[in-house]
Amino acid sequence: MSLRETLTTYAAKMKLGPHHAIERFGVVTACFTVTFAVLLTGTIVSATANNRARLSETALYTTSFTTSRTELSGNVEGVYTNSDNDRALVLMRFRDSSAGSFSADAANYQAFLTGSNERLDTQALSTDITGSIVVFGSTGYLGVVLESDAPFAQQIMSLTLRANSELVYSEDSNRKLREDLQDDGSFLEFDQWRVFLNPGASGTIEANSLEGGRVDPNSLYYELVVAEQEEEIRAEMEEQLLQMRAALNRIAEYDGEMSRVNVDGVFIEPPEVPRQISGDSITGQEAEEENESTLALETDWVHPRGYDFDWRKGSVDEGYLDDIMPAEETSYVTFLNEKARASDEESSLISANDIEWLLTDGNNLKEYGHSDQSIKPLRDIMNNMTTAYQDYSRLKTGYQVDSYSALLELEVMLRGVESSGSVNTDEEVLITY
Repeated sequence: MSLRETLTTYAAKMKLGPHHAIERFGVVTACFTVTFAVLLTGTIVSATANNRARLSETALYTTSFTTSRTELSGNVEGVYTNSDNDRALVLMRFRDSSAGSFSADAANYQAFLTGSNERLDTQALSTDITGSIVVFGSTGYLGVVLESDAPFAQQIMSLTLRANSELVYSEDSNRKLREDLQDDGSFLEFDQWRVFLNPGASGTIEANSLEGGRVDPNSLYYELVVAEQEEEIRAEMEEQLLQMRAALNRIAEYDGEMSRVNVDGVFIEPPEVPRQISGDSITGQEAEEENESTLALETDWVHPRGYDFDWRKGSVDEGYLDDIMPAEETSYVTFLNEKARASDEESSLISANDIEWLLTDGNNLKEYGHSDQSIKPLRDIMNNMTTAYQDYSRLKTGYQVDSYSALLELEVMLRGVESSGSVNTDEEVLITY
């Protein structure tokens, strides 16, 4: 059988001839239809699974806000929950530029809560929820506490905050609402903003201060705001101690050079160490593996505007002020004010002119001109030592004045929240629908 006859026979068996064109078209079409259906079903299943995964993970859908009438702006810091996931806090913060433009009294705020979906359609809440509003004094932070008898369901919620006390005048005529708010006239009548969240999501942050009974603004503010700032200051102080230790090592190195380097048998007479530095040392060890750092500054001289208490043994939450205030002082405000205004004439940066640089032959090293190359090795030691003194003095001032003061400022802020923070637990503070 020839090749042509073989191909003809094969085409007839596989129905590839012209007489079977319609039949072949139907088979091909059916195959495409089945394949498309399988792909479409897979896509829908995958999309549904992805949406469910996103819903179960995403705790916050709104990261910033602007009030509808006074146009104050702020950020939504996060959604926090307790271990049982039946109490949540939505923490918000007005921007610094808005300071003094909003009420610091929780009684002047009200909230409205309903269910929603990703298309912003209103739905019934899946969980019975009650709530309260917390204002952390004049810090700019406020929060809405949501509570349920059972763990929060996986559901997007629409939370609207209303400020019933407007401290800023804003003309109505040119005000424009976001598109998604234009069908709600209350945003023109009242100063409001809206946040979308899902407290049942895995993306919430667990907070110990949400455990237990009543809501305590002071505990919440320390854990959610101050603790992180305190940790940053402590890390900076740790870095400053390491830098000071290196500067003291340089001072010791140049001090040794004075007894080794000479010019024709002439040495530098070791000068008197500035009192701001004399006797200072960095004791303890750096953190390693499971051992925490024990580095500390040992000094007999404290900057007039600075402090020298053991910051490692306490915390901003426990408080430092009561322990460091003089017994005769009754007000920490007065104490801190006097510290801040203390004279620092004796603590100005050290310069070469403040130190006597005498040589063993009786001459003064500073009297040699810079063009005199014969004395250059000794002049280099003088300049290096002066620079090391200055570096250490600058680091010590930053440590004792700036960093210690930053810790105490956090404590003062926390005391302010304790005295001026407020919680609104009225029956009408949170309306659900």
